[in-house]
Amino acid sequence: MRLWSSTFSCICLGLYGAETAEQDGLPIYELPTVTITGTQLQVPESSLATPVAEIDSQSFYFWNDYTPIAALRQEPYLFGAANTENNSNGGSGSAGANLRGMGNLSTLTLLNGRRAGGNSALGNEHGGFADLNLIPAAAIDRIEIANEGSSVAYGSDAVAGTVNVILQSDYTGNRVDLSYGNTTDGDASEKVLSFLSGQTFGKTHLTLSGTWYQRNAIYARDREVSKDADRRDQGGQNQGSSSFAGRLSVDGSEYVLSDSVTAPDSINDYQPWDAVNGLYNFSEEAVAIPAVERKSLMADVSHPLSEQVELWSEWLFTESVFDNGLAPSPWSLSNSPYEHAALFNTILTSSPHIPADINPSDIESIRYRTYELGKLEAEQEKQALRALVGLRGAFSDWNWESALLYIESDLTSTWSGIADARIVADLVESGEFNPFAQNYATGTIPSGPLAGQSYDNAAALAEAEVHPVDEYEESLWSYDFKLNGRPFELPAGPVHLAGGFEYRQEDIRADFDEIFVEGYNLGGPQYLSYGGEREVVSLFAESLLPIYEAGARKLEFSLSARYENYKDRSDDRSVDANRYNAFVYKAGLNFQVNESLRLRFSYGTSFRAPTLTESYGGDSISYPVYADPLGLTPQSARIPTVVQSNPDLDPERSESYNLGFVFEPDPKAGWRFETNYYHIQTEDAIANGAQYFLNSNASAQPAGVTPGTLNPSAPYAGQIIRSGTTGQLLVIYANWFNAAEVETDGIDYELSYRHPTRNGSWVASLGINQVLSYDVTAAPGASTDSYLGDFVDPNATGAEIVACGSIPRYKGFARLLWTQRQLTLGGTVNYIHSLNDNSAYTIDGQAREIDPWTSLDLMAAYTWLETGNSVMKGTTVQVGIENVTDEEPPFAAGAFADGYDTSLYSLAGRRFTIALSRTF
Repeated sequence: MRLWSSTFSCICLGLYGAETAEQDGLPIYELPTVTITGTQLQVPESSLATPVAEIDSQSFYFWNDYTPIAALRQEPYLFGAANTENNSNGGSGSAGANLRGMGNLSTLTLLNGRRAGGNSALGNEHGGFADLNLIPAAAIDRIEIANEGSSVAYGSDAVAGTVNVILQSDYTGNRVDLSYGNTTDGDASEKVLSFLSGQTFGKTHLTLSGTWYQRNAIYARDREVSKDADRRDQGGQNQGSSSFAGRLSVDGSEYVLSDSVTAPDSINDYQPWDAVNGLYNFSEEAVAIPAVERKSLMADVSHPLSEQVELWSEWLFTESVFDNGLAPSPWSLSNSPYEHAALFNTILTSSPHIPADINPSDIESIRYRTYELGKLEAEQEKQALRALVGLRGAFSDWNWESALLYIESDLTSTWSGIADARIVADLVESGEFNPFAQNYATGTIPSGPLAGQSYDNAAALAEAEVHPVDEYEESLWSYDFKLNGRPFELPAGPVHLAGGFEYRQEDIRADFDEIFVEGYNLGGPQYLSYGGEREVVSLFAESLLPIYEAGARKLEFSLSARYENYKDRSDDRSVDANRYNAFVYKAGLNFQVNESLRLRFSYGTSFRAPTLTESYGGDSISYPVYADPLGLTPQSARIPTVVQSNPDLDPERSESYNLGFVFEPDPKAGWRFETNYYHIQTEDAIANGAQYFLNSNASAQPAGVTPGTLNPSAPYAGQIIRSGTTGQLLVIYANWFNAAEVETDGIDYELSYRHPTRNGSWVASLGINQVLSYDVTAAPGASTDSYLGDFVDPNATGAEIVACGSIPRYKGFARLLWTQRQLTLGGTVNYIHSLNDNSAYTIDGQAREIDPWTSLDLMAAYTWLETGNSVMKGTTVQVGIENVTDEEPPFAAGAFADGYDTSLYSLAGRRFTIALSRTF
């Protein structure tokens, strides 16, 4: 919220030693110069036809936000599914922005006005420094958010808007920050040490910053909402796992070893398995929020070559280690090709441990879980480098800038807790491993050729354990030239023009360990290694034309356009190169009615190019939970899903318009009200078709369908594999395709009030986002589904047509600050509206409402001025409490992994922080 940010900057700058002046005994602070995101024109914010919000860097310190994403998550317009460092199941420690709920990849992230990263080699995560966790707070000057499509200014991915992280570049002085925070429930401590220094050496200015950050893990068992996968007492279902040692399926019946039996000799050692009450609670061992450690170093150097030309360079390096821990790895062995059929058949034909009275041909599946190897863990080490060198200058009425940019990020995942199916097969044949026994079982083989030979499951699995390594590499380099100026004037004022071009090349490589590629990873999915490259040539032009000006009245018209040409190629040269182009434009009106009232309107088009992973990522297997429209599959069953890439994808095409006004009776003090209506519609949205395939297939099945009456000619019948006896889903083959349409609209409200008095200055602010509609049409001719106010599990990869995540009707905050000279006290109330739970996972299958969520954050800071002889001069001490009332995230029955929406809420609970800052 721009007004809030500006007034908050005043307070922060005063506390942290900015130069001040006195007027009537009250302090007046100098405001920094602002470069506006969303346009290449050098114009003031008051000339823009679309809103731009700002988060000042000092607010990071006040509210204990150690990364950009921590600050952005509090903003009303940020919601919906996004990759987050709070996810352990499949997470990598990265976090990205999702504006308006339009998708993880429909928000463009910039670093100093240029693309922060390219296509990520790891699924749908953000690439390079678009992983906002790689950017330390100490290096940030401010964040600007253009809450509307800005593809004209920057290119692809800016469908819902742009997040521009602007780093420190002209800081002078030295500053050191130290902070410690922890939760009041368990040890989930956060520690941060950083410095910022800016010095001038002759004509050269150097800004240098470094940060060390460390966070402990929070286990699922540490919090009430996530401690048990059996959620029936909260209104959900038992979503525990059916895969654990001692489980067996024989001739259509499910069994589990009796409590007193370690290893079975006959079918009498088993008892019927209770599929409702007999599930394994994976939350006992799972990590909810993983541990992480990061180290970053940033440098900015500028040197004038002449009065007209300046040379500058930017450098940023971050190393991050993310400890991802899950429950011990589960095995599900059957004749299905995606449930380790080879090992299953080896057990049936070669294991000496098959109970004597069980016919091997009647065994349908065997389950196990490798407690002996500990938790399934992945240590994910990411290194990212950004380097830029450029020239900028001015001539006549024109400014120009040219830069060469290089970004590289490398992620290495080292796994533990995994057994190699090939080695296990050998141990089964030799009798050293008993797949029918409980964990840690030992004993001797009672009969047969190997009678008397001992077995030890723990020792055998230790022999079968492997530590596979996956490697992901991505790089981006670009060259651009930009020009802007005021070449001539009209009667109403100067004409602003901007233009330029960019050449960009991106490369990705995903090199999976052989055990994942060949499918020998017991308990995990199969992946195929892949790689690709992209070349993009862009041309753009922007203009701002003054139409009318008389006194305070002003009418301005803006028009801009961009053309991009793409050439994508897979490392598999048998796949043809994919060529496509995009032309987008934008027009806007800005009308200053008088000194207090400004009206604005804009209309534009945007696009999102398919990622290289979507185009060339190879086949990957995941295990989401689906709603089976035929009702033949248990609601909690996780179905193997083969998601195939599609090299023939086209860009998503979007159009949007915005209408709003700003009312500010007195710009220096008092009230300010700003509102903006937005509407975004995307066609040819890239969607995972699995659920759509299921729904389309079910619509062509006969009434009262039974497994024996399935229609083999129904749509997608060849891509949906069901059991011939029960009709339960076994495997789904899906792919990415251009089919869906997404349409949303809503209103942003911003209200603020500033009231300086002799007894201190008060600043109050209110921000709300109201979503009016969010509709998804799966394919041409399909029905339109509303997601407004609905909970959608952000971790249910593959189970949704478009992974939009939850869309709350309202999200917002109210904030109040009081400052008296060196003391500041503040509080924030955060609010998220209630959501409709997924009735497929409620205890009675009926509608359920997820409670609204409200939290309170408090802070206090005191600064010793830099004048005087006190040993504390230039020092700020701050204390803060987040979530004062220790409100847990509201329970969501439809959330499989953690019992709550990980993209909307935090599981940490009440957290206190004490921070010390010293400038000198």
